[in-house]
Amino acid sequence: MDLYWMTLLVLCSPLTNCQEYKIINSPSGPVRGISVPYQSKIVYQYRNIPFAKPPVGDLRFRKPVPYGRWTQVLDGTSFGPSCYQSTKYMSQLANSKMSEDCLQLNVYSPSAASPNNSKSVMIWIHGGGYRQGQSFLYDATKLVTLGDVVVVTVNYRLGIFGFLSTMDNASRGNYGLWDQRLAMQWVKKNIEAFGGDPKSITIFGQSAGAFSVGLHAMNPDNQNLFHRVIAESGVGNSLLALNPDPVKYARAYGIYLNCLNGNDIHLDSERLIQCIKGKSAEEVLQAQISSGNFKDVGYVITVANAPVVDGELIKRHPSVAIANSSSIESSFFRSLDVIIGDSNSEASYIFDEYLMRLEKQYNFNYSRSIPTVALCRAYAPQLAKEFFNGNSEVAAAICKQYSSPFEIEQSRNIVNMYTDFPMIAPAVAALDCHSVPGLTMGRNTYQYIFSRQYSYESYPTPTWFRGASHFAEVPYLFGPRLILTISHPTSISDDMLSENMIKYWTNFAKSGSPNGPGVPYWPRYDSVGRLYQDLNINITPAYHLYPERMRFWNQYIPSLLRTPVDTVLG
Repeated sequence: MDLYWMTLLVLCSPLTNCQEYKIINSPSGPVRGISVPYQSKIVYQYRNIPFAKPPVGDLRFRKPVPYGRWTQVLDGTSFGPSCYQSTKYMSQLANSKMSEDCLQLNVYSPSAASPNNSKSVMIWIHGGGYRQGQSFLYDATKLVTLGDVVVVTVNYRLGIFGFLSTMDNASRGNYGLWDQRLAMQWVKKNIEAFGGDPKSITIFGQSAGAFSVGLHAMNPDNQNLFHRVIAESGVGNSLLALNPDPVKYARAYGIYLNCLNGNDIHLDSERLIQCIKGKSAEEVLQAQISSGNFKDVGYVITVANAPVVDGELIKRHPSVAIANSSSIESSFFRSLDVIIGDSNSEASYIFDEYLMRLEKQYNFNYSRSIPTVALCRAYAPQLAKEFFNGNSEVAAAICKQYSSPFEIEQSRNIVNMYTDFPMIAPAVAALDCHSVPGLTMGRNTYQYIFSRQYSYESYPTPTWFRGASHFAEVPYLFGPRLILTISHPTSISDDMLSENMIKYWTNFAKSGSPNGPGVPYWPRYDSVGRLYQDLNINITPAYHLYPERMRFWNQYIPSLLRTPVDTVLG
């Protein structure tokens, strides 16, 4: 008898269709999954599987503790709650329940998968600015069916619950990343029971999920935990991936929650964390939601609750590590196969939060255009302030690089600026590091740009906007049941693009190469030709993505910085 014996149950009633369930015995315990039909095939979904103990009470603001083993059959037929977050989009969800007891994962497995017929595994880390998102929004049924892989989607602590840091032993931070890592360890140990191959694991994510994936890909302690990486719209060496001043936020939260006196000169971090632990989850969440109104924080673009250089999970800033090809972080990164890519107009994420707030001050309507004065007097100096120690030369250089006398072109240039700086430029730097001649360790490097444009129904872009928005590629992999209501592609051409992308992603998960029968050839990236794949209705290869703009961020801006990079990056 096989170690992981699988049992099928069929439950029927006169009022319902027959529903098929499957029970598997994993090393952690037995789990009942539910069958979901798709295109005449069956995918088994094992939902709401706990991988960590509830992070409540004294476990709040601590590393996750493994859940351990259970003996009774775990009901994996319904999705669990979301981790605590703003309720702004929760009303659109099938399950709008939130809980601190949210550290669960979902496994999607082809019907033919078994310990004797194992499939490559893909672990999805969702995005949402480290403060929003849910694993169950990403329905992997299509990905599993067309790609013949096992997919795991993961919940992790968000916002203040996942990333509050005092930069000392009171609260080191990075709890959301530790949650992700524990989920990966659970998958490594248990996935064979679900028909997954623990020797062929790919981690992939988008936005904050891609930042997370990039950070894990530069942690040598993850050796053999996963083998391949796909980063969609974010890399670990982006300056947006980390919080440069978490203590400032910790202090502000403490004052808001009446755990600190605003006149206190010294921060008693132990007292602060113990006090916040005594607050209800709703009170803590409200402090996070109100953080945008904190007068003494002053950041515009920086993510309020994000990973930090804690000296353990992240030992030094990834931008520093990746610039040194002999560092252990760079060496581990090059031991993995990677796909890194972006949408070509990522900066749709800034419209609501950053562009509109300056309309009155500079007398413009962003839906029509954004003037050069806003770029040079506000946006460029703010970038320099937040990420380059307020360097006036950097601000002036950004103004000059992205200025245009034509108002529509000027508006699009500002989108390009917010696309290049946090997304595409660090992606190119990471790709160059990964493909250093003579140091590639035989691993594959691939870049893409996603350029198919469509719009979000509840998050419209201005008429002058061109290109693919942040998040635009995700529905082509997972379908439309996502955080925002979107106008999902329905044309035959879009369906074909979706199928090609699923084949690329799953081919890569199986072999380290996206290429295979039935898809346009995708050339490997190297630091000389910088070949990439343009993902649109007509998929085509190209080379040297935005060379002038990349030189500006990756060569010229560093040349302006008069202080050592370690000092600038914190």
